[in-house]
Amino acid sequence: MNQQERSRRTREQVLDAAAQEFARHGYADAAVQTVAAHTGMTKGALYGHFPSKEKLAAALVAAGSQHWTRLLRDAERPGTPPAAALRTLTVGLAHALREDTRLRAAFRLANDELLAGTGAGGLLREVRQAVVAGVRRGQAEGTVTSAYCAEVIAQLLVSVILGAQSAAASALTREDPFEPWLDRVWELVHSMLGGGREGRMPSASPNPLSVKSPDLGDG
Repeated sequence: MNQQERSRRTREQVLDAAAQEFARHGYADAAVQTVAAHTGMTKGALYGHFPSKEKLAAALVAAGSQHWTRLLRDAERPGTPPAAALRTLTVGLAHALREDTRLRAAFRLANDELLAGTGAGGLLREVRQAVVAGVRRGQAEGTVTSAYCAEVIAQLLVSVILGAQSAAASALTREDPFEPWLDRVWELVHSMLGGGREGRMPSASPNPLSVKSPDLGDG
């Protein structure tokens, strides 16, 4: 194995260890020393690959953004029905967050930015914008209820995506694995949104939430 390949493998090991640390503790409480210990490196050696904690976090966010971009591309393939696209965004992302520690760390870091007011939480905003757009397509097609504005429905779906991790941890057993459980959650939400067996629901009575909310940068 040449030096370049060893360096690449070491970098990947560092990212895996850092993902676990950031996903578990968030940016403020994550310790670079702990990341180094998990890889069998000194802190100084780790800084040879990532010169700061900030750079390490940025690398994870970039990796998470790439994963999200691939998922979004799958959801938005030409000809994909809006309901199928929303399922990919909701179920697909919730599953990916459970399986991919780097993606989970990227979302934790984006959320920390928003809570601390230190950044725009770009990854979370991108997800919300994509879900809003998907809901609007479903409403235009008539397969998603128009009784509520797209922003409110999108927030519900984003809450399902992010909340599935902790909900699953408390609800699942060996006899009730994550994927079937998540499918049932999606079926329930889809039915509530108007995606029952016939793909639509009767018009609801006017609701205050059907008024478009202020623009929050959804484009």
